[in-house]
Amino acid sequence: MLATKLQTIMPEVGRTMRSLANHSLRDEVGPTVQQFRILQLTHLGLSQTQMAHFLQVSMAAVSKLVDSLVKSGFLERIQCADRRCLQLKLTPEGRKIHKKVTSHIEKAIDKQVVKLTKEEVSDLEKGLTVLCKIMGMINEK
Repeated sequence: MLATKLQTIMPEVGRTMRSLANHSLRDEVGPTVQQFRILQLTHLGLSQTQMAHFLQVSMAAVSKLVDSLVKSGFLERIQCADRRCLQLKLTPEGRKIHKKVTSHIEKAIDKQVVKLTKEEVSDLEKGLTVLCKIMGMINEK
């Protein structure tokens, strides 16, 4: 029963987050929602291989998104000491877009969270912690 509920809720969470990001990006001459996800993952320090795994897309798809973000001035590639390695870094413009969108999402969520009781907020925090633990255990396999 819990697994069924998760299967129902998780896609809705994803849709809501994409919708909030899309709404924030709508007035920008900037990245698409998919490109913004690359900016988010870069901010978190993920490699392109990790991004492909996380997004469940090919390395070629990630490379194409990264190329467009580099060309648009939102990302830069930095050569690592190991010549086979390239590190991605948000440019000042990339950081600005990342901050704007994440701030928009946080404000939209906070606007709803304040309507909850303290007990509901506490339960939600505990539930999210447990959910992260379960997802981590599943991903370890």
